[in-house]
Amino acid sequence: MAAKNLVWVVVALIVGLAAGYAASLPIQTSLNKQVADLQAKLNPNYVEKIKAKGVLVVGTSADWPPFEYVDKNGNYAGIDIEIAKRIAQELGVKLEVRDMKFAALIEAVKNGQVDIVLADMTPTAERSKQVDFSIPYYFSKGNAVLVPKSKLNDFKDVTDLYGKKIGVQLGTIQEDWAKSALGSNAQVISYDRVYPEMVMAMQRGDIDAMVLGDTIANVLIGKVPDLAIAFYAGGSRIGAAVALPQGAYDLKYEVNKVIEQLLESGDMQKIFDTEIAKWMESGG
Repeated sequence: MAAKNLVWVVVALIVGLAAGYAASLPIQTSLNKQVADLQAKLNPNYVEKIKAKGVLVVGTSADWPPFEYVDKNGNYAGIDIEIAKRIAQELGVKLEVRDMKFAALIEAVKNGQVDIVLADMTPTAERSKQVDFSIPYYFSKGNAVLVPKSKLNDFKDVTDLYGKKIGVQLGTIQEDWAKSALGSNAQVISYDRVYPEMVMAMQRGDIDAMVLGDTIANVLIGKVPDLAIAFYAGGSRIGAAVALPQGAYDLKYEVNKVIEQLLESGDMQKIFDTEIAKWMESGG
């Protein structure tokens, strides 16, 4: 692996520099510690540990179709689940999916409850302080504002959300955007689950609008005909990436390799098309 080769290149450089100064025991002891630290950092053995236990544990929040949801047979399904299957296959292990609230996923990676997270999670500066991210596997054109179709003409831009009750999912970038962009001008209500919890709240009239990622929003308007996208806000951005433990360089390499293969072969688009169609055709 490239990381292992890099370890020994760096080690050779350190040894060469150290030899030029002195060969005393204190320096050698310090050098050994530096070598050990570099090996631990550049070769953390995350992949070996996953292979040893024979299973890749993936955290998700299965309320975000078509990315992740529970199908009519009680199985986890969706775009992210399919990507997770490819990663597990590449590692030669079984896949275990653990469903939890979206807001709990970062902590689950940090404490080792899961190996990685696939949950349509957008890399942000704040999240990157706690976990690492793979390369992105899709890009987004912004946050979609969904409203009842009967009130579509009442919502043209962000100012039309003022004085309204806005539904978002807890822990998402849409929640961050709504609280930042709307401030005290609107009441932002956070829900644990989008489907069906937040959708039902909209249909009951508990909220006036929902702010969601553009992919799930476009799927929902096909699934729930009385909803419509009023406009997009927040600008285009990275859609999602895989969250991993900080320092898991070997695992990140393997995950990135799978994503690159899927993107370059066109299989990623096939996964998106297939999983969106499957959820649209299902009973939801």
